Amino acid sequence: MARQTVVVIGATGSQGGAVAKELLGHPDSYHVRALTRDPSKPTAKALADLGAELYTADLDGGREMLASAFSGADVVYALTDFWQTQSTDVEIAQGKAIADAAAQTSTLKRLVWSALPDPVKLSGGQFLNVHHWKGKSLVTEYIQTEQPALWAKTTTILFPNYFENCLTTPDRYLPVKDISGTYTLTFPHSPQTVMPNVAIADTGKLVRAILEAGSRYLEKTVAFYCEGLSEAEKLAIIGKRYNVPTQYRQVSSSQFQKILQSRDGFSEEIALDFAEQLMIFEKCGNVYANGEFVQANQIPGLKLQTWTEFLDKNQLPLVRE
Repeated sequence: MARQTVVVIGATGSQGGAVAKELLGHPDSYHVRALTRDPSKPTAKALADLGAELYTADLDGGREMLASAFSGADVVYALTDFWQTQSTDVEIAQGKAIADAAAQTSTLKRLVWSALPDPVKLSGGQFLNVHHWKGKSLVTEYIQTEQPALWAKTTTILFPNYFENCLTTPDRYLPVKDISGTYTLTFPHSPQTVMPNVAIADTGKLVRAILEAGSRYLEKTVAFYCEGLSEAEKLAIIGKRYNVPTQYRQVSSSQFQKILQSRDGFSEEIALDFAEQLMIFEKCGNVYANGEFVQANQIPGLKLQTWTEFLDKNQLPLVRE
């Protein structure tokens, strides 16, 4: 396989960074152009030290600026970040600009699009307020319907619940120790509600597997998760690992929204968005285990970390009161 130039959007973040680092480990096969708003950041400099070409770009710069960033690229790994602005309109505009720029890149052979599913479709119309899923799913629809030639070159990846959430946002994803010494985790799920889980650090391994599979995953949607686990199951494993008593506490969706507002500073709208995405799995099951999606944990040769293996590699900041 000839050496490919891969443009990685969000290369200094956890998702794009995992892609960049994985491909930089195979310099005979890939040249990585890492897009960043600030090339002076330590994470950007670290990528440069590994051999990445740094390119200063902002997703709000529009199609022409992105087309320049994509010039000569064989592959674009593309993502948008709803949480940066908490605006679906901004995210859609960014996604469309990426798609339009990719469509006019004559050398492009593959777009790998980081996405989320359509919450209305998957829930049968039950949940209408999951805006951070909606924007990405609408961009996917835009590529498919408005840029059919680009769609023929596209692989879509649906991202799930990240194991790393317990490291980056421990107040939300790790149990809290009470006066009795019991560690309690609070969510709106029943203890049996299974969600798709994966280590975001494995994103690069998935992307490389997709690229090296040739045309197999073109026009396909990949559900990226290693295993389906409930939050109660993950908590029980933490308890055994750290030899501490645990308790899983289920609250109503409305109670959980109030917790998100008071504890995490979410607005009422964003708290509803966040809670509804969780309730999709409560009411509709593991919607990622869908026959129309390629299951990442079944891709030949791809080994993804389990929750137990993730805990082997990472010390949790568990002592909190």
